[in-house]
Amino acid sequence: MARATKTQPNPVKRWWISKRDSHFQIYTSLTLISFAIMLFSFIFLFFMDGVPKMEDNGQDNLIPFVWIGLVGGAIALIFFGPEFYYFYGKREILKEILELDSRAEVMRRRKDAEIAADLLGPTYQSLLKGLYEELGISVPKRYSSISTKSLEQEAGSGSGSEEEE
Repeated sequence: MARATKTQPNPVKRWWISKRDSHFQIYTSLTLISFAIMLFSFIFLFFMDGVPKMEDNGQDNLIPFVWIGLVGGAIALIFFGPEFYYFYGKREILKEILELDSRAEVMRRRKDAEIAADLLGPTYQSLLKGLYEELGISVPKRYSSISTKSLEQEAGSGSGSEEEE
């Protein structure tokens, strides 16, 4: 019996799948932008008396854009907000596990850590690999090609290093 062929995803879906490691950053950016647009539009319309000022200045044609910002930002938050909080929750779980010193506790929570690291991308995978190597836990094969980072290296990479004389 012949098996039905799977339909190929459209180009946008293929691009989204290829950016899997950046989903958390994308959702974070979209959530912040949507919230900022919605908040600005809300404050502009209801607290800054933006509509009367625009009418006085003869800029009536810009009022619909402010309403579109308010409604569009709210609708975007409905879609992006839950996904952002899902990724953020996984990041917090992984952060808790990365701060553990107990080998037994890390082994017990290993599955959660690996799911979160795979979801969040290579930076978090390298942090998890570093923890595994530090505690003497066998590293999964899928992490073998990833370079190792420790929490100290990750925290230090945000600040500029200065040379000592």
